[in-house]
Order: sequence, then structure tokens, then C-alpha cells
Amino acid sequence: MFSFLSSLFSDKNNERDLSFGLNARYSIPALIQQQQWQQVETIAHGLTSDELSRLVDGICLTDRYNKNIQLFIRSADTDFSHLVAGAWYLYQAWQARTGKWAEDLSKSEVEGFFHYLQLARLQLGGSFEQDAYRCEARARLVRTEMGLSEPDKAIKAFQQSIALDDSKFWAYHHVFKLVSPKWLGDKNELVAYIESVEKEDIQYALWLMYLVEMYSDIEEEENAPKRWYTEHSPLIQKILTQPKLPVDSSLVSVYANNNLAYLYHLLGEKEERNTILNQLVDRFPPYPWAYFGIESGSDAEMRKFRQSAAYRQP
Repeated sequence: MFSFLSSLFSDKNNERDLSFGLNARYSIPALIQQQQWQQVETIAHGLTSDELSRLVDGICLTDRYNKNIQLFIRSADTDFSHLVAGAWYLYQAWQARTGKWAEDLSKSEVEGFFHYLQLARLQLGGSFEQDAYRCEARARLVRTEMGLSEPDKAIKAFQQSIALDDSKFWAYHHVFKLVSPKWLGDKNELVAYIESVEKEDIQYALWLMYLVEMYSDIEEEENAPKRWYTEHSPLIQKILTQPKLPVDSSLVSVYANNNLAYLYHLLGEKEERNTILNQLVDRFPPYPWAYFGIESGSDAEMRKFRQSAAYRQP
């Protein structure tokens, strides 16, 4: 099984646009290269909450704009510049940590990780005049506090984020990571969290993430498919009887449908799997693919996966 963090350190040539087309639509790459940050901020101000998440992801969760971002955050002092700085510092923290298991990290890697997390905390935990930026910042602060092993502070940030937008997918997603067995929680805590989510589309996406992640946790064990299916069969059947989310570029749709595609793969449903993959086109985030050694930013690897046989039906 691939490391929980491995996708963050893949070949830069295989990077996928994590704005899922939004930044190209607004010519964001060209504006950044020209250091036209005021125009970028004007665009950001007019976006929906979910679009703002994707805009920031496309800018900050890559090394493509490192120099441009550094120049911007040194000279600007706006809500938007603090949000960009915090998101970029958070990404740099996970880069500094590398994809190694905790016990294999060097002193410099650990120090780099915590250095950038502290910088991210200062930016994302600061005061923001505009609700949209404060909501976005607090959603990302969840992941920052997760890295700092501060679950109570992470939950506080989550509550602050969804108080401003109770559909903020990144806030819910990052709490999922926080309470998963891979980080600071366990299976029972994760299930209780998903059951507590009132937004039906978000809960649906989280259940799909849960099913795929539970398989990734036991993938290398003997008879993993049969054990996984036996344990989760009632939930699988329940989820598959629910209406699918429309395939679009919203984060809840992207994550729900990527995990649904992999769920069909685990269930031996190649045709259903490929139907969703074809509808997604190139809207592939790092996860769940990195759990299974698939570089989602590579067209060649995703094409190879489409051509592969699905698992035998458990």
C-alpha cells in the first residue's frame, strides 16, 4: 500500500490541475506569471465558496508558482494574500515532511514540517474581514492542526468554517482525514463522524471515501477483498442504491465520483467503473488513486487503469 502522503511528492510533470479547469477559464496562470495578483484577487472575490477552494488549490498545491507566490506574500497584506500564504505554507509543510513513514523521517524533515505548519497556522488562523476567506482559511486550518497533532484545535477550526458555509467540502474532508485510522482517529470515530454529517451529498461522498480507504488499509492482507466485502456489504449495498451525484467540477462531486469509480473496480464492475472515469475526463485528484500506486496526474497511468480488468467480484 502506498504511503498516506505519497501523492504529494510525485513527478511534477504529472501534476494535475487541481482547480479542475477553473483557473484556465479565468486565465489565472498567465495573471500569476505577470504578477497581476490584484486581478486574481478580484476574480477570487466573485467566486462561489467551492470555486474559491479550487482556485486556491490550483495556485498553491503545486510548485509551479513558488517564486510568484513568494513575491506576492512578501509585498501584499490583504485577506487574499494571507489565505494564499497559509495554503502555500501548508503545502510546503507536507513537501518538507516527504512521503516517508514517521519513524523514517530525518531531523531536518521533521523540523521543516513543523516550521511550515507554524507559518500556516499564523496565516490561516488570523483575522479575516471577509467571511469567504475566513471560511476557506479555517477549513485549511483543520489540516494544519492535524499535522500539529492538535485535534481539538482542528475541530474548532472546522466548526468555525462550517458556521460560515455548512457545505464547505474541504472542512468536512479534512476532518475525515483527521479522525481516520491513518492519522489521529480510529474506525469507530470515523464512522460516528460520517453519521453526524447532515449534508446528504457530503455524507454520501464521505461514505464512498470510507469504503475505499477501509480497503486500502487491509489491501496487502490475505483474502483482503473477501474480508472487506463481508464486513462492509450492507453499507456497500446501501450506498449503491442511492442516487449518484452528477459529474461536475465541484469538490464533492469530484471526490464522490472518483471514489465511486474505485468502488466499482473493487466490486468487479469494469463497465460501471469506466463509465464514471470517462465522464470525469481528467478531474482526478491524488486520492484515492495514490493509495493503490496510481499516479492520477498521468494520462498514461489513468488510461492503463481504464484498460485493466476490475477485481473479481467478492
